[in-house]
Amino acid sequence: MQGRVSRICTSFIDVPDEISVAVYLAGCSLRCRDCHNKELWDPKSGDLKTTEDVIKKIDDHPLAKCVVFLGGEPTDQMDFLIDICKSVKGKQKALYTGREFEVLPKELLNNLNVIICGPYRQELHIGGWPASSNQRVFRKGQDEWICQNTH
Repeated sequence: MQGRVSRICTSFIDVPDEISVAVYLAGCSLRCRDCHNKELWDPKSGDLKTTEDVIKKIDDHPLAKCVVFLGGEPTDQMDFLIDICKSVKGKQKALYTGREFEVLPKELLNNLNVIICGPYRQELHIGGWPASSNQRVFRKGQDEWICQNTH
């Protein structure tokens, strides 16, 4: 499977207390007013990559214990995102999305460990994680997802 990837890099901040591989998927149909990655709104802002290309970059990272998917809006490339998530082995998987938890498909939820959902809103900025008070953090428990808002 193929999709548009803007960049893959190391992240020390997107998942607290974890070194992560950050995978930025190109394109965003949500276009949140206070987005800090507006340059990724254009679906053509990334390079065409295969799932195997992305997995190789993730697997080659020597320290990361987590993969975090950001954008743009990663769920705009839902099939590609799910395919990557299913292919990642031995790492926790986190997703930042401007969409709400309740609209995410089960197939995606089954292949993630942490979801940070809701658009960033400058007027609700809290100076912590997540960045604005409207955003919700969900962690997968043994049998269910648990909302763990910290504010």
